[in-house]
Amino acid sequence: MYIFKQPGIGGEVKPHVDGCFLYTQPQSVIGMWFALEDCDLTNGCLWAVPGSHKIPVKRRFKRTADYQHTEFEPKEPEIFSLEGAQPLLTKAGTCVLLHASLVHYSEANNSDRSRHAYTLHIIEGDKNVIYPKDNWLQREDGKEFPAYY
Repeated sequence: MYIFKQPGIGGEVKPHVDGCFLYTQPQSVIGMWFALEDCDLTNGCLWAVPGSHKIPVKRRFKRTADYQHTEFEPKEPEIFSLEGAQPLLTKAGTCVLLHASLVHYSEANNSDRSRHAYTLHIIEGDKNVIYPKDNWLQREDGKEFPAYY
């Protein structure tokens, strides 16, 4: 996923956990967030809540029973504590690893510089890890995602 944060218009990304969107049982998603440009407080750097990775994922984004739409389960938004959140001030080329349960977010880009990043998410392909068939992200051909190991 390429993240565009253009100067002055790059919007905020609300607090979330990646395990909500790439749900597995047990949780296994790891996010790799690559800074393509220097990231600081003025251009919308990534923020993370230390220790939040110890709290299990409580909500997931999934397909509806008819597989035609998507929904959150439970429907009520999860309110994350941002107490102790730390800005991740990074130089271009830095890779930040994100645990499935780590609460993270970014503020709007209020600077005159862009702040672009690239993310890649990996899930465990072990036979003991389940990727539910009602996850929102599925292959169109109905096959499982290929293993890359």
